[in-house]
Amino acid sequence: MDELGRATSSSDGFAIAWSCCEHLLSLKAYTIFATHMENLSELVTVYPNVKILHFDVDIKNNRLDFKFQLKDGARHVPHYGLLLAEVAGLPSSVIETARNITSRITEKEVKRMEVNCLQYQPIQMAYHVAQRLICLKYSSQDEDSIREALHNLKDSYIHGRL
Repeated sequence: MDELGRATSSSDGFAIAWSCCEHLLSLKAYTIFATHMENLSELVTVYPNVKILHFDVDIKNNRLDFKFQLKDGARHVPHYGLLLAEVAGLPSSVIETARNITSRITEKEVKRMEVNCLQYQPIQMAYHVAQRLICLKYSSQDEDSIREALHNLKDSYIHGRL
């Protein structure tokens, strides 16, 4: 499924994947949806019948150690792509250049986010609430599922977890 959005912008690819997930949810069919799009784990905040799993991986000495065990919840591994590139055998000079580029991009993003964070946090929170409410409005889920999703959204909003 992911590959449908591969040759497009990140936002279009994410929108296609999210839309496909919602369609599959509306079918009420048992579905396994594998993805590299970490943001799709947010489906669990809107749909109570979604379960997020990941394959366990440890990082030892800056190298990936695959455990081949399925675990509950989402798992974020910082710079997973760079670590995977190393496993794939890319030359160390290429990986080191990629690390430097990532570091510079991250520094710029952090500086920009620090400036914008305080200014846009209330707007961003309202946007997330509105986005989830719109998703629920057009959802084909039953009334109890929507009520539970609204309750979860309220709790997330109150505790600042949006």
